[in-house]
Amino acid sequence: MHSINGYIFGNLKGLVIDNGQKVRWHVLGMGNEVDLHTPHWHGKTLTTGRGTAAQRTDVVQLLPGGMISADMKADNPGEWLYHCHVADHIDAGMFTTYQIKDK
Repeated sequence: MHSINGYIFGNLKGLVIDNGQKVRWHVLGMGNEVDLHTPHWHGKTLTTGRGTAAQRTDVVQLLPGGMISADMKADNPGEWLYHCHVADHIDAGMFTTYQIKDK
C-alpha cells in the first residue's frame, strides 16, 4: 500500500481550506528507491522555490527522504483530487481530496 499521512483510498479527511486562504503544503517522500513520488494537486497551482528559482506548478517530484514546501492561494472553490502521479501508487491507494470552501 501507499498512503498519504497514513491514510489510503481517499480516507484522509480534514484537508479543508477557506476560499482566499494562503496555504503552505509541506510534503516529504519516504521509502526506498522504488518510492519516487509525484504529488499532484488538481484544481490549483502552487509556487515552489524563491526568487529566480521560483516556479508555478501543480505537481512536484520527491525522491525518498526528499521534501519540499509549496505555497497555494486557495481561490478555486470545490473538492479536488490530490494524489501521486505514479500509476501503481494510485492503484495502491495513494490519493485523497482537499476542499476549498466558500466562506
